[in-house]
Amino acid sequence: MAKITGFSGSPRKNGNTNFLMETILKSAADKGWETDFVLLNKADIGFCEACDACHKSGNGCVKKDDMTELGEKLKESDVWVLGTPVYWWGPTAQMKVFMDRWYGLPRETYQNKKVILVVPMEDTEDKTASHVIGMYQDAFDYIGVEIADIIVAKGVLEAGAVQSKPEIIKRAEATVDKI
Repeated sequence: MAKITGFSGSPRKNGNTNFLMETILKSAADKGWETDFVLLNKADIGFCEACDACHKSGNGCVKKDDMTELGEKLKESDVWVLGTPVYWWGPTAQMKVFMDRWYGLPRETYQNKKVILVVPMEDTEDKTASHVIGMYQDAFDYIGVEIADIIVAKGVLEAGAVQSKPEIIKRAEATVDKI
C-alpha cells in the first residue's frame, strides 16, 4: 500500500493550510492510501548548526530531537504533502527549519519520492508565492524529488477562508489522481 504524509508548516492548527492538506489526505485515504499528518509547529526541531557531523560520521545529525522520527516518516512515505502559508514572501519558520535539517538525512530518504505543495496566501498576485515555490523547485531538483502538483490558494488570510473557494477544494481533492 502506498503511503502519503502531510507535513504542515502552518502555526494555525485550524487554518487554510491544514484544511487543504487534510482534504488531500482524506482523498488519498478514500483511495486506499495509508496517511499520516504532522504539525511541524508541535514538533521539537532544532536549528541546523552547520557542524557537518552528519556527513563526517555518516550517522546522521547529532541533535536528539523530533527530526529523527520525521526523517523516518519522510523515508517511509511515497508522497509528501508539504504545506506552508506565505510569510514575508517565504515559507514559515517551522517549514524552513524542517527543510534545513534535511541536509543531514541519508540520500536514500529522497529516492523515488513525489511531493504535493500547498501554498495558501493572503495576496492574489502570483508573484507573492514565487519565492516559496522557487525554493521548493530548486531544492527538489537538487535532491531528485518530483513535484506532482502545486496548489496555490490566493486571497485566504482568515482561518477557514479557503472553505469558500470550491474550485481550490476540488483541486485538492483531485490532486492525488495526478500521482
